[in-house]
Amino acid sequence: MAKEPQQLGDRTALLAALAGIAGAVIGAFQPQAAPPATAIDPSWRFLGLQIARKTEFLALAAFVLSISGVLWQIMNFARGAVVRVFPSDQILMTSTDKLGRNYSGQGNLLALTATMTYVNEGDVGHNAIIRRENIQFALPDRQVEHQWYQFVSSDIEDDKLSVKRVSEARPFPVNAGSAISHETLFTAWEIDCQSGQKSCNPAGNFVLWNDFVQVLKKSRNIAFKTSSDIYSGSPVSATSEVRVRDWEIPILENEQWLVAVCHESTLGGQTRKLSQRGLPK
Repeated sequence: MAKEPQQLGDRTALLAALAGIAGAVIGAFQPQAAPPATAIDPSWRFLGLQIARKTEFLALAAFVLSISGVLWQIMNFARGAVVRVFPSDQILMTSTDKLGRNYSGQGNLLALTATMTYVNEGDVGHNAIIRRENIQFALPDRQVEHQWYQFVSSDIEDDKLSVKRVSEARPFPVNAGSAISHETLFTAWEIDCQSGQKSCNPAGNFVLWNDFVQVLKKSRNIAFKTSSDIYSGSPVSATSEVRVRDWEIPILENEQWLVAVCHESTLGGQTRKLSQRGLPK
């Protein structure tokens, strides 16, 4: 009879354990109560996206960088080619008689060569085409414009001026991220006076060599503006100034040519003086 209370206690403990297990199983399937508002993780909003603050900063930085890269590519694509022309480093002033390029019956006219240098700052793939080059300058009575005629190479051989033809002037590319330079011989072209202007002179661009020398003897300074037309783009231009010194006037009169290193009109808002070189006899 002494064993009956012990057996009763064991049964009671087993039933209590089974009841605890059953309660845990039932509780697992019951809906949990919503956490208080203060327990919800705060978040940020970026470009319409909701990002929890516990998100790694590295992932967010990678996302921002990727968006920035796409925007940069779109901007470069929309910008296209960006062509700039530098002021000419030197300009050769000579006569058509000196060059041997005079037509029959023409007077001894002014001829000019200039160094043309370009750079294309556009992104890769945005190449540009130079359609035409010209050079402009002012005389006391009119504006003068010469168009490109040939690509040449000028030099001094046996103390004499040598201007050799490289090729006919023609359109050429300036590839993105590159620079290109050459020397161009310019010549006068007739002015189209079909507009009916009474003051229009078809021969206004033709300048006699002696008249040009007389202008330099009086003013000693002359500015040349080199311009280029870009296919499917806006024209670009730069201005250089030539300053003729006293001892160079006889060279112009007797030798009928002078190579002068140019002075850039402006560079960074300030005038930069460059040494000028005259080539004596």
